[in-house]
Amino acid sequence: MITFQKLICIILLCFAVLALSIEKIKLSWEIATLHNNFENLQIEHDALKDLNLKLTTQFYIENSPANIEKTAKEELGMIKKQPKKIIQNEK
Repeated sequence: MITFQKLICIILLCFAVLALSIEKIKLSWEIATLHNNFENLQIEHDALKDLNLKLTTQFYIENSPANIEKTAKEELGMIKKQPKKIIQNEK
């Protein structure tokens, strides 16, 4: 026959198993959520790396001397000065 103390011990152990099972479910859900967030951040990081590369390339193209000269000629109406000829008089 089961004594009162053994019955209380079995009930407490069942309660502990139930509490630990609930905690395991919560932790599993949190790990899955964090894994999903990590994947989303990886995708966003890759997209930002691509955008950074495009913007860096665009910056160097727009600030190249040839492009600055083209803009000066087309939009500002500047013309490139021709070098002056130097004539030396020899005696």
